[in-house]
Amino acid sequence: MPFIQDYLVLTGIVIVTIVILKFSSHFVTRITKRFRSRGNEQLADLAGSLIQAGIWILGGFLIIVGVTITFGLHGVILDSLWAFLSGNAFRLGVMLVIVITGYIVLRIASIFFSEYRRHSKLHPFTLSLFQHLVRYLVYAIVAVLLLTNVLVMAGLQTLAGTLVELFTVFIGLVVSFAATGPIGNALSGLVIMSWRPYKEGDRVDIANGVYGDVVEMEIMFTQIRTIKDEIVHVPNSHVLANKIVNYSALPQVIVHQEVTIGYDVPRKRVEKLLLESASKTENLLAEPKPFVLVRRLDNYTVAFEINAYTKKPSELANTYSELMTNILDIFEAAGVEILSPQHIALRKSELTFKPKREKKRS
Repeated sequence: MPFIQDYLVLTGIVIVTIVILKFSSHFVTRITKRFRSRGNEQLADLAGSLIQAGIWILGGFLIIVGVTITFGLHGVILDSLWAFLSGNAFRLGVMLVIVITGYIVLRIASIFFSEYRRHSKLHPFTLSLFQHLVRYLVYAIVAVLLLTNVLVMAGLQTLAGTLVELFTVFIGLVVSFAATGPIGNALSGLVIMSWRPYKEGDRVDIANGVYGDVVEMEIMFTQIRTIKDEIVHVPNSHVLANKIVNYSALPQVIVHQEVTIGYDVPRKRVEKLLLESASKTENLLAEPKPFVLVRRLDNYTVAFEINAYTKKPSELANTYSELMTNILDIFEAAGVEILSPQHIALRKSELTFKPKREKKRS
């Protein structure tokens, strides 16, 4: 009979504890919903989950205490538990902090990916992949740290140190592989999509000479439609490792062309002819005004550069072609020779043989 009475008392304690836990959890859920409507939903969920976890841990502890008291085991268990806690209190505290920190990191990562998914054009599968990678990495770190503390409490410090070294080497190998392989290319794509140095439709020059319009930004490649109407898939690691020129980032860009003219032609005449060539080029603007720079004074020639603005970066190839055509035609009509690149003009007068005159004898 005493055993049955103890069992009934224990059952009642367990039922009452579970009911209290359910009521408390429901109350916390209602409070969390109220805070979600007022502020950040993810942070409210995180706080509510931590509170609920604390409530259930406390309830479980109370149930265990009730069982030990009911069956008269509290003396032995409390003595053993006290001896264990007094000897390993620091390690147990560290393990508890590791678990709580890991949980908080996972929830913060979940909040980050949820917010990033709203503003990013990354494929949902790609975001889920990175989220799973972060989650498993946190799981692995937490597991290694917990196992290390357990080994230390068991007196196996050498094995715990070896485990940490092996895990560190493994992480280093994974990072080195990621930096050079397809994972590194995918990470470069993620950086480009986050940084967004260009967008779809921009006229760009990337990867040392790939010139054209951006068609699509993928996790592994950037698709470029060249001016030859070719679709080129450029690996994102190559894009990130070289300079990126975005001609569509500004409302207007400068078109420039250099020519070299002999010293015998007056500077003002050359500048006038270059400005005239720019004025006859269709896509070049009259305002801001085109201007000419003297770039170099070479041994036999002077380097001039015409600079003019355009609002049509997608037609740069045609604009450059028309500008150079106008320069050739206008300079030819004016009788001015263009001596670039390394062009040497030998005139007929310079090739004619002129015999020396004999001196008259006195």
